[in-house]
Amino acid sequence: MSNVTISDAIRYIGVDDKDIDLFESQYPVPTGVSYNSYVIRDEKIAILDTVDDRATDEWLANVTEALAGEKPAYLVVH
Repeated sequence: MSNVTISDAIRYIGVDDKDIDLFESQYPVPTGVSYNSYVIRDEKIAILDTVDDRATDEWLANVTEALAGEKPAYLVVH
């Protein structure tokens, strides 16, 4: 699941990681994890969260497509 429109203002740009063995190097995750990330458009554009290094290329492609040439004002990492 990537580049899913949630509303006119929110777009999911996360990545599924099915190759990871352990969450936080501790908990088995036999079906993988999802790195949830969103583009939020309001008066300014914000990107909410990023992904693990191994999923960077796919995430950056999702960001590029969702922004369509626009520049975000904020990157919020929680």
